[in-house]
Amino acid sequence: MTELSLRIAGPLDETIVHDLLMAMHSEAGMGSVNPQKVTNAIRHCLEMGCILVVEVNGLVSAVMGLRPDGFWWSDDVALFDQFTYVKPEARKTRAIFKLVQKAKDIAVEAGMPLLIANFGPVDTEIKSRLYRRFGRDIGTTIITGDTGTFLWR
Repeated sequence: MTELSLRIAGPLDETIVHDLLMAMHSEAGMGSVNPQKVTNAIRHCLEMGCILVVEVNGLVSAVMGLRPDGFWWSDDVALFDQFTYVKPEARKTRAIFKLVQKAKDIAVEAGMPLLIANFGPVDTEIKSRLYRRFGRDIGTTIITGDTGTFLWR
């Protein structure tokens, strides 16, 4: 039986979150990676928002970074998904559902909407179908120009 537990990450989880995000980058194949920027993004989420992790059978296998932010056209604030990653071996579990439900709960408690993005060139149709189950689909991401050094797939 698969045991799943969700918790809010703390500073001691920075290395494992960093490792998960590096794995996400390797899988997504988008541009170069700057490990210090990854660390800065993790710290920014820890300071300004939160990072959720799901442990699958005791191992951190899924992560979601959340941070409140505004919109360029409004004073409204929303809870933005900064990154979400589920290790391949945990994708047949309910890890993503636990992450999203907790993120929704946090957004409701804060009185703001939750924005979750599907950004990347891997399995876009599958991910888009999954994400549509969580809420309203409000857009598409397009990239043009020379993507030879940005998209490796």
